[in-house]
Amino acid sequence: MIRDLPADPEHRSLALSALEACLAFQVNSAARYGDDPNWGLPEAFSNDDWFLLQIRLKRRLPTLADVTRTNVRDWLQGDDVVEILEATWTEPPDELVEAVGQMWATFIVNGLTVDLLRWFGWVARDHLVVAERARALDLLKWATRRLPWRHAIQTISAILSLGGSDERAYFDQLANDPDLHEKTRAEAASKRWLIDSERART
Repeated sequence: MIRDLPADPEHRSLALSALEACLAFQVNSAARYGDDPNWGLPEAFSNDDWFLLQIRLKRRLPTLADVTRTNVRDWLQGDDVVEILEATWTEPPDELVEAVGQMWATFIVNGLTVDLLRWFGWVARDHLVVAERARALDLLKWATRRLPWRHAIQTISAILSLGGSDERAYFDQLANDPDLHEKTRAEAASKRWLIDSERART
């Protein structure tokens, strides 16, 4: 697990590269599919059956490297998955294979991003050298304005953790940007308030 990795120079470098890749994926996905895509998947992917499908996906396709067209197609043809989906096909349609692959790759990346943000905020924060901290903050700031609000509120929290009160002006800019989602603006405003409250106590 990422949270168990030591914050040595090698892991810090790898984590920064992974964070850059994950944020770029999320930004590109949002630009291509929108903030809250449904992927055109069968209803089973959004009702109570999703839990059962998720367990099977995690078991069969646990990493991004596993999310290939062939593997997704094989997963969809599994007897237990066919039963859950109540499928009548002899072979899953290409559109469904593509949609499941995109959905599951996004699910994995979103989870990995959360893990990386927590690692930087909880494990690595006090070990980052100036250049590493600056790079992490630059990546997070670049992504925040481009991400759906559900992801942006996570990057905003990470920015506060890594940048502290020095980011007050940045949060002010976000909070007052009418082009951003209201929940992104609200999250930035809450961080600005935390900084102001802390300053008032000192």
